[in-house]
Amino acid sequence: MPMEVVQIRRRVQATLADIKRAAGERREKVAAAERAFGTFLADVATPTVTAVAQSLSAEGHAYRVTTPGGAVRMASDRSNRTYLEIRLDTAGREPQLVAQIGRERGSRVLEDERPICEGLAIGAVTDEHLLAALLDLLPELIER
Repeated sequence: MPMEVVQIRRRVQATLADIKRAAGERREKVAAAERAFGTFLADVATPTVTAVAQSLSAEGHAYRVTTPGGAVRMASDRSNRTYLEIRLDTAGREPQLVAQIGRERGSRVLEDERPICEGLAIGAVTDEHLLAALLDLLPELIER
C-alpha cells in the first residue's frame, strides 16, 4: 500500500529540520576553528615555520616565510613554486589543518595537499606536533 502524502511530507520536514540544525552546528564549528587557527597561526605556526626556514637556510637551503591571508608559507629562494604552506581547510566535514606542498621539477610543478596533526583539535597543536609534521614533509621539498 502506498504511503500517505501526509506521512511523506512529515518525513521531508523532519529531514529539512535536521539539515538546518546540522548546518548551524557546522557554522559554529567552523567559526570556532577559525578563531583557534588565528591563535595557532600567530603563536605556533609562524614561529615554528620561521625556525625551520632559518635552520634550512643555515644548511644551504634558503627559504623565506610569509603569511599570506590566513596561512603561513615557507617558499624557496630559488623558486616561488617550491613551497610548503600551512592553512585551515574548512571545506570537509571537520575543519582541519592542511599542508600544501608545491615542488618544481624541471618545467613541471607538482602540488599536493594533505592533512597534518590529525586527531588533534587545532588549539591543542603544539610547536612539537607541528615540527614533527614539518620534518615529515621536508624530504618532498629538499629532494631533487
